[in-house]
Amino acid sequence: MSQFKPRIIAFCCNWCSYAGADLAGVSRMQYPANIRDIRVMCSARVELSIMLEALIRGADGVAILGCHIGDCHYIHGNHYTIRKVRTIQKLLQMGGVNPERVYLDWVSAAEAARFAQVVTDFTDKIRSLGPIGEAEGRPALELKRNLQGARVAADGERLRWLVGREYTLEINPNAFGEQMTEEKLWEIINKTAEDEYLRGRILVELKEEGDLSCRELAGRLGVEPAEVLKHLVVLRRKGLTDVSGLKERSPVYECKAGGLL
Repeated sequence: MSQFKPRIIAFCCNWCSYAGADLAGVSRMQYPANIRDIRVMCSARVELSIMLEALIRGADGVAILGCHIGDCHYIHGNHYTIRKVRTIQKLLQMGGVNPERVYLDWVSAAEAARFAQVVTDFTDKIRSLGPIGEAEGRPALELKRNLQGARVAADGERLRWLVGREYTLEINPNAFGEQMTEEKLWEIINKTAEDEYLRGRILVELKEEGDLSCRELAGRLGVEPAEVLKHLVVLRRKGLTDVSGLKERSPVYECKAGGLL
């Protein structure tokens, strides 16, 4: 494990952390070469699906580095980033992946030394965790399908809307003057993430394995058939699955998600 060289993607805010990285380079500060920096205009522009795609394509860790709270050039951008990272960590946890593989921190344009220290610490952390999947005891195929299921969930309208609106819902009362608490909103997002993840895994299994019955899906996913059936009904209503025939008098379902996967 000591020879393990982690592959890490770092999404850096244009105004602060990327400038801090540039200053670290100009100042000839030493930090691991495992990091691949990608400049984005704001840390909030890094969607859940982009973080997951990095892991699907072989990254062992993903770092999101933005402006300090209160210094965002887009006022509240980093507040939204906090909620996105918390949600992605929940999806990773459901997929059996260590949530610490996605990391969020703040670096200003003048903090070259802090940038070098942050990426060094994160690289050491990922090195200690080990290669993604292997360290978690997840076979490559299972890991890939779990991450793909999480990506389908992340791309879903329900989860994207909730995560995108959570901060606004938290600070602004509704038309009746009622205020949603952070705890209540997270409870809603948490339940939505669980539902959307399972639906994503159902779609991935149907796409990769072909037509399967409810009971077969339940066995593959390790959940009760009644739970799978509940989600199959929703997916069929959305036109993402359909009944393709019968197997031992049980309906068999096919994936109709098309470009979603």
